[in-house]
Amino acid sequence: MEYSPENRCLRMPVTVLDTVAEQLADVDLTLPDYCPDIKKILKCSLTPKLQTKSLSGGQLRVDGFCVVNVLYVEGDHDTIRCCEQSVNFSQSFSLRDTPETYAVLTATKPEYINCRALSPRRLVMHGAFSLYVKVLATESVSLYTPPENLQVLERRLDCADLQAFCQEQFTVSEEISAADKPPVEAILHTSVTAGVNDVKAVTGKLMINGELNLRMFYLCDVETGETAKLEYLLPFNQIIDCEGVDENTHNLLGCEVMSYDVRLKNDVMSEKPLIILDAKLCMTGEGYASREETLICDAYSTDYVCVPQFDNLRAVTEVHPVAEGFMEKLTMRVDSGRIAKILDIYADSLTLNTAAIDGGVKVSGKINLCMLALDEKNVPLFVERSCDYEHRLASADGCDSLTFGKARAAGLSYRLADDNTAEIRMELKITGGAMKNETVRVVTEVEIAEDQPIASDNCTLTLYYAGEGENLWSIAKAHNTRLDLLMQENNRDTIELDSAQMLLIPKL
Repeated sequence: MEYSPENRCLRMPVTVLDTVAEQLADVDLTLPDYCPDIKKILKCSLTPKLQTKSLSGGQLRVDGFCVVNVLYVEGDHDTIRCCEQSVNFSQSFSLRDTPETYAVLTATKPEYINCRALSPRRLVMHGAFSLYVKVLATESVSLYTPPENLQVLERRLDCADLQAFCQEQFTVSEEISAADKPPVEAILHTSVTAGVNDVKAVTGKLMINGELNLRMFYLCDVETGETAKLEYLLPFNQIIDCEGVDENTHNLLGCEVMSYDVRLKNDVMSEKPLIILDAKLCMTGEGYASREETLICDAYSTDYVCVPQFDNLRAVTEVHPVAEGFMEKLTMRVDSGRIAKILDIYADSLTLNTAAIDGGVKVSGKINLCMLALDEKNVPLFVERSCDYEHRLASADGCDSLTFGKARAAGLSYRLADDNTAEIRMELKITGGAMKNETVRVVTEVEIAEDQPIASDNCTLTLYYAGEGENLWSIAKAHNTRLDLLMQENNRDTIELDSAQMLLIPKL
């Protein structure tokens, strides 16, 4: 076997930081003059949004703001109103050093928020959210190249070698016409999610085809309290620099919505305002090249005493992009009273857990559902419920892990099943990259003691009874002979023995 020294290494991503920090959000909010008094609080929510993440001098800094939103019933007409306030935050993390090539992955999770009305116009809120941070870098692992005089046990393995690693932030903006919708007078609740549908590579570039999902719940008549919903799907295309990718690499992509802003643009020439959507996205890409590598799993010398050094090598053997959707059927029930009309149902948050199962990957998590409705007296009510989901990824068969994994609600429909129960159909989309990992015990170095030659026993042939569980490699190593001679002498083409048997062991 010939070894090419320039190819005797594997490059792979490695995690240099994986941590979480809790951020507090305390707000003392006085309603502005244009907001009516509070009669009843329906829902307090906390939405973290990231503006920048920078790594320099071993210090990672993440800056952003947290939007605290309060949905409430106003006292005069029992209609739904909204007020919100933003709180800035900044968090720093220490690393031992700054990698030459790196990517910063972030995620947020609201933990709790408590809201108390001190008066009909003043609120005090205490909340917290978790900021998850992971820093990925690249690592090259050298593969041992043996000298010609060593006997080696080889294993050939199909490996996915990391050729490209990149991260880029950009903004997607759109002016959305709501001409076919009821007029928008005040926005009550918004959510924006993003996903990647397809990615293609040319030399040094990734061409991304994705989509943004905007859901908006709003007041269309302030006087009567009438509400409406708007759902908008915005396709986007983006080209990012990713040195090392080409038409032959297998590319994985992670998509993160760092922050978004939804606001009204009043146009004096139009009767209906435009809706402005600005979303800041962060894309992280990995490009892998598949090739066969020869790994050295054991070695010995027939001439000198030698001591091999071993280590466990983690190799990625398969990579597949994942963009898979499935339907979940859920229910929400009002414990007391009845539902006269459903105003809106939305997923407030989604969690994602992954686990390797027999021959594949399972995703699971929790969906936090929120329902705004009217009771039999036409008074707004709010119901919140946490639901579990579980799904085996068909596109990850044969793999054991998911990188850049994201779950999002791509579509939601509902109907009133009876006076107090809503039936919901939700389409969940899972995106990311499926991987198959394998750990192999390999030789990293062999110390050869050339001042300690192995003495010959002056025997040209030995008769040996091989027991069950032995193989030709272990026998050749124990008797200090060459493996090829042992296989030739016993007319074998593999090192495995299917039963206990007598062998002839040639000596050098």
